[in-house]
Amino acid sequence: MRLWQTPHVTSLGRLPAHVPLQSWRNESDAQADIPSSSRQYLDGEWSFELYESPDSVPAAWPFTEDSQKRVVVPGNWQLQGFDKPVYTNVKYAFPVDPPRVPEQNPTGCYRRSFFLNGAATRERTHLVFEGVDSAFFVWCNGHFVGYSQDSRLPAEFDITDCVIAGENQLAAMVLRLCDGSYLEDQDMWNLSGIYRSVYLISKPQAHIRDYRVNTGFCNEYKTGLLSGEIFCSDEATGTLRISLFDTKGNLQLTQITDIGTDWIDERGCYEDRSRFEFVIPNVLPWSAEAPELYRLVISLLSPDGRLVDCEATQIGFRTIEIDCGQLKLNGKALLIRGVNKHEHDPKTGHFETLDQVAADISLMKAHNFNAIRCSHYPHQVGLYDICDRLGMYVVDEANIETHGLTPMSRLSDDEDWASAYLERLSRMVRRDYNHPSIIIWSLGNESGYGVNHELMYAWVKKEDPSRPVQYEGGGADTAATDIICPMYARVDEDLPSPYGRPAHSLKAWAAKQLGEGDRARPIILCEYAHAMGNSLGNFSDYWAAFREHSSLQGGFIWDWVDQGISQHDSQARHYYAYGGDFGDEINDRQFCINGLVFPDRTPHPALFEAKRVQQPFVFAVAREKSSISVSITSEYLFRDTDNEELSWRLGSLTQTISSGSTPMKITPGGKGSLTVAYRSSDCGSFDELVLDLWITTVNATVALPAGHEVARHQALISSLKDQQPTSLSLAPIKEGTDAFHIVSPEVRWSLCRKTGFVVGCEYYGRPLLSGPVSDCFVRAPIDNDIGSSEVDKPSPQAWLARWRDSGLFNLEHTCIDVTFSEGVFVSRHEYRGERHGEVMCLMRSRWTHSFYVDGSVDVSVKVEVDESLLPLPRVGARLILRELPETVSWLGRGPHENYPDRKHSADLGYWCLPRSEMHTPYIFPSENGLRCGTRCAQLGDFVVERLDTDLAFSVSEFDIDTLMRAQHTNELGAANALHVHIDGFHMGVGGDDSWSPSVKPPYLLNAREYYWGFKLRAAAEYLEQRVHGTAATVASQCQSQ
Repeated sequence: MRLWQTPHVTSLGRLPAHVPLQSWRNESDAQADIPSSSRQYLDGEWSFELYESPDSVPAAWPFTEDSQKRVVVPGNWQLQGFDKPVYTNVKYAFPVDPPRVPEQNPTGCYRRSFFLNGAATRERTHLVFEGVDSAFFVWCNGHFVGYSQDSRLPAEFDITDCVIAGENQLAAMVLRLCDGSYLEDQDMWNLSGIYRSVYLISKPQAHIRDYRVNTGFCNEYKTGLLSGEIFCSDEATGTLRISLFDTKGNLQLTQITDIGTDWIDERGCYEDRSRFEFVIPNVLPWSAEAPELYRLVISLLSPDGRLVDCEATQIGFRTIEIDCGQLKLNGKALLIRGVNKHEHDPKTGHFETLDQVAADISLMKAHNFNAIRCSHYPHQVGLYDICDRLGMYVVDEANIETHGLTPMSRLSDDEDWASAYLERLSRMVRRDYNHPSIIIWSLGNESGYGVNHELMYAWVKKEDPSRPVQYEGGGADTAATDIICPMYARVDEDLPSPYGRPAHSLKAWAAKQLGEGDRARPIILCEYAHAMGNSLGNFSDYWAAFREHSSLQGGFIWDWVDQGISQHDSQARHYYAYGGDFGDEINDRQFCINGLVFPDRTPHPALFEAKRVQQPFVFAVAREKSSISVSITSEYLFRDTDNEELSWRLGSLTQTISSGSTPMKITPGGKGSLTVAYRSSDCGSFDELVLDLWITTVNATVALPAGHEVARHQALISSLKDQQPTSLSLAPIKEGTDAFHIVSPEVRWSLCRKTGFVVGCEYYGRPLLSGPVSDCFVRAPIDNDIGSSEVDKPSPQAWLARWRDSGLFNLEHTCIDVTFSEGVFVSRHEYRGERHGEVMCLMRSRWTHSFYVDGSVDVSVKVEVDESLLPLPRVGARLILRELPETVSWLGRGPHENYPDRKHSADLGYWCLPRSEMHTPYIFPSENGLRCGTRCAQLGDFVVERLDTDLAFSVSEFDIDTLMRAQHTNELGAANALHVHIDGFHMGVGGDDSWSPSVKPPYLLNAREYYWGFKLRAAAEYLEQRVHGTAATVASQCQSQ
């Protein structure tokens, strides 16, 4: 029998799942959570040999000598020089014929030795593999120990009868594919091997083998209820001591109880189970805002009172329920600020260190996330401990996804697979039951809907009635889910669905639940805001809906980290690899690159947008006659703002009129207020006036440092006034054979007669430009423009496909004519493109250049767009600067990249950054680096200013063609010029999903005529002098007043 192709056989010799055990030998270590000496980790180098298939493994293995080859455990062998990684989103990376897998099935053979002293061999010795992908057989000292599959949960074996005192030999044969692989079709890298820790644990013959804890409240959440069950081995006699320590480590209570029960009946009491119940007054509840943890220590005592075995866990007192159609924790309706999290490290693949996990959770907390969904499988045990401690709600998800099957529910409706489905859920629940951070169980992901889901739902509701269950498959609202948990629902727009029913918008879901009465269920998006590359547009629309409709309780962004694999090319240039980069012919390219952070956890600009939009404080600002009133609503549910300080600053973008800070005193869900005095004359002193507000922590918390900014808001108190006509005289234009010239004492401008554009700017005789200042209507496509979740299924509705069909990327420019008079040069342009075999005029533009004696030039542009043309990516100008300035400074939105539909987090201000930080190095090169709301930008000795309306600008060492040709950042090459884009209009980035157009109408360039303009000048330190000059003027005004 080929066990790896037999779905009803998922293990041999594997012990039942249980909570993680430590077997402490003294209670003080257990209470202090000091690592137990009963565990012996086998991490490190193992000998390794890779074979083409299980049948290729020599018959003498595992009895032969070790191979000279080595791999590191934990780790994936594909990232250690063996085999190749494969990435797919939906499709299986092997021929689909369940339960069969290909005969060519890479098989890794691992061996290592370990030492046991004589005392250890007198106890029970268990061998634990915390994670092996996908299935494996194990031997100890030549004895067959067992077999296991399910790559995301531990496999534990009792090897007591196999071990000897002294040196022992351990061997494991790991298969890349098994029948279980059909249940593991998640959107991630397919990697193999022993990728989580391996350890031995020694247990006394009489020992605690499992325990389960439940918490609750009475007396209006003031009194805690603690109950549970303890499971002991058959050899156990004596008593159990149960001790509870409070959040400060003080002993709260202790109780001695007998092992087992005196009777057995149909209600399920057993001789090996002991039950306990406690009532604890004045308990401190657990929540993500205040993760108060108690310590429970369970001690097995011999009949004469000696300690035999000891286990311990951290517990949190909390309840989770669905009440009146809302998900409530401790009686309060939650607002889920969530993100999906894969286990991914760019160097070690699916193995993450606990330091990395803790850093991830801390970074999430710092950006106002309060929940994660373990997509799409149970994560390593340490993650849940960290979420308990730092305060993070968790959706724990069973390792089941059959996305690539047709139909998707093929196995979900097949009872031959029922045991495999149920086991993946039940083993997860039994391992993770005691964690307070886990508030929802998930039946898996994208596996259609069938009888196996109904079986799973019934089992888990009986096993753990304290937690709700969610499952998106089958339309997000089947009988097997307590929560309506759709994927990628739009806020207002119902979308067509391939399943014959519309995909409801969020507001449609909310309206539907209003009519359900007592059957109403909360709506929480299990995935939304697809953060692929330059994305997360429209994010604020979701949060406006969440705050408006009580049944909409948030969601989980897809997803946390770009799943790029760290690589270097032949020239030692670093880049991140994605699907297809390893010769894997079946792949989905960069669809694994959709995180809020880069693989090294550097934030994408979208992360700052998420932080701002979902911050737990809502500001409302109103300008009155002689003051500004500020109202602040706290969205904290369980704590007041005793550790927060509110600061404010009133002034221009560059200068401060007044500022201050004050402690905050807002109760949970309450409101606070602030009044800022100002004089009406203040408005006249500045071009515009803003009020900046920000909230910071006073003292460090378990997850955040002191001084951490929790929330920020900027209110525009007075807007920019209309541009006043200049009093400067126009400069004469000198006509040449091929060019026109305008000369001032400092600057010389040149215009080309043939193209009609500025082609030269000399500053004190030094040329600044290396190309024309000309129209630009395209951008290097972002992933949301490309619009494909599967390489072989590109969307014909994607923006890129339609732009190409329209001829936008192959425009032929013609300057129709030029005219000039004193100081004014006008050029008219036509842009022709081929559409469906016909060359036609797509756009026309008219550029009016007004040159002044101070060396500046005003450029006014009119663009006319053909009626048949679809929305444009941009209406702007581009130019190339010869020199690469060290820094770029500007007045406008910043400091990070922002776009018209993703700029809530980018405040108006005066910003200065190193040139390199103006470019966002998305793993798949694309449009990046835009800064909206620009008033003025200093680029070395070259200056761009607004005229009547704000601009958007970007600077990059790479032009659009280079970005479009490159597939990875290492292909961009060396820079020798600075490419500058000045945009009057720029399309949004969208991001509701990445496979269909999602830019909202306000951010589409649908107009047929555009009017915009800008000013250019050559001047060293112009913006800095302007800023400092304003400061001097304001100072003198303040002194005179």
